[in-house]
Amino acid sequence: MKLKYSIIALLYSLCNFANAQKLESEIVKNLKTDITYLSTDAMQGRLAGSPEDKLAAEYIADQFKKAGLTPYNGLAFQTFDIVQFRIATSKSKFEFHFKNGDSSDVTKLTLFKEYFPLNESGMNDSIFALPVHCGFGIDAPSLGLNSYTGLGDIKGKIFIISLGFPGDDTAKKSPLIPFAEISAKIQAAIAHGAAGIVFTPGSPMAEKPKGELQRNAKTYPMPIVYMDKIFYPLNNMYVKMVTSVGAPTNKAYNVFGYRNNHKKNTVIICAHHDHLGHNEFNNSLYSGPEAIHNGADDNASGVAAMLQLAKNLKGKKYKKNNYLFIGFSGEELGLLGSKFFLQQNIISKNKINYAINIDMLGRLDSQSKTLVISGTGTSPVWHKSLSKIKNDSNILRIVTSASGLGPSDHASFYLDSIPVLHFFSGQHSDYHKPSDDENKINYHGIYLSLNIIQQMVSNTNKSGKIKFTKTKDVQPGRKSFKVTMGVMPDYTYTGAGMRLDGISDGKPAMKAGLQRGDILTKIGNYPVNSVQDYMKALQTFDKGMTIQVQYTRNGENKTVEVLL
Repeated sequence: MKLKYSIIALLYSLCNFANAQKLESEIVKNLKTDITYLSTDAMQGRLAGSPEDKLAAEYIADQFKKAGLTPYNGLAFQTFDIVQFRIATSKSKFEFHFKNGDSSDVTKLTLFKEYFPLNESGMNDSIFALPVHCGFGIDAPSLGLNSYTGLGDIKGKIFIISLGFPGDDTAKKSPLIPFAEISAKIQAAIAHGAAGIVFTPGSPMAEKPKGELQRNAKTYPMPIVYMDKIFYPLNNMYVKMVTSVGAPTNKAYNVFGYRNNHKKNTVIICAHHDHLGHNEFNNSLYSGPEAIHNGADDNASGVAAMLQLAKNLKGKKYKKNNYLFIGFSGEELGLLGSKFFLQQNIISKNKINYAINIDMLGRLDSQSKTLVISGTGTSPVWHKSLSKIKNDSNILRIVTSASGLGPSDHASFYLDSIPVLHFFSGQHSDYHKPSDDENKINYHGIYLSLNIIQQMVSNTNKSGKIKFTKTKDVQPGRKSFKVTMGVMPDYTYTGAGMRLDGISDGKPAMKAGLQRGDILTKIGNYPVNSVQDYMKALQTFDKGMTIQVQYTRNGENKTVEVLL
């Protein structure tokens, strides 16, 4: 009798094993079909705003439909603009007007040959005003140098500023270096009332600006140009400057698929479908000749996993929430698609239960076998759900991170106080390179990871609306610095200063009272007009120092002391 039952048990086990193998085979077939389509050369790297970006969104929409999903409130796609490039147009002008009585002599300069607008220049602005030479345009009283001393009332004039700084500007450790940056000089000029700015050659070693306008540069509402010769204003001289910058845009596409279980709360399952194209926006880590960046792992793998979940998350285990599946575009350019989605408020944020983001799930390492789950500190429910996971750690090792921040779309939800989880199979040497191809995908690894995601969703099915908790967030790159303020910059912000998109609990910025949305304009003696300015300044400070931080909040200028 024992032998009979043993044989039955063995047959039952073999049957289950065979069924499991069959299920994995079917899922892997689906995954391979999706990843192959999205990462083929014909998709040209799915650059945000490209025709292939739209093709990817249309493919995802079609797969949503096949999975039984519907558009959300009739909305299958959500479009937003991606600036492709910026260039000064022929409508730009730079003229010297010499007035003598009723007559007027005009000297016109040639665009790109004798002058060109700088990155920071207004897109479409003009000024006709008296010029005033402001020397090196440096405002550093603490170092005994203020170029504006003795110039009188110069507000509303066009400031002529020489590049570099006086003395030996080859000195790499000169305390004047941060004040001699063009961004710092612009800040100082604005503070002294400039209506326009003209930079001219200065000290011999000063680096001259380039005429290329960055696609996503921060601008000021005034003309700011570089003129390739030195000049000093003459009596009765006026300067007319007109900056006309063309910035063509293309449409990028978020795509929606909705499973309406007629419940109060909705779970977001998302993955970005854009990648780097041919590196048109200079995000690649590859230094060879131009090539297609297919992005099989980043993030065709995440999209394929999301599409499989769209088929799987139905039935009794998943009935207590609605599910909104979203393929985001613009993630590679600063989480543009997810930010736009949340800003448009097409679904009330208080109806979003939590968000699961899948980004790079396709390269589970065969040696470490590690799946990284981030955001486990963003709700107390996650730890309970994780404890219920059925998993053999010899087959798949799970490593968790509490932080809700990170360089992917889940950060947008976390910063709007929505619980998040991010699933990631790990970094590899093909990241952001043309070599991120389909033939390197670990399909068994995606299958194992999908099982974990489904268990996490199933384990929270009866939890109702889950609670959000802030986390002690990891600041990317903090190991490069001796100190940290504990802030996350808003990479989509294009105004003056550096706007804060997040504040880490317990860090200096929070202790000093800084808040999300504040715009840093100066830290210590260093003006801040970009993330790069902020990083440069941060490298100069030591732990234990107290620095003054200037910022604006709701249009009001403020200053606070920050203990690093």
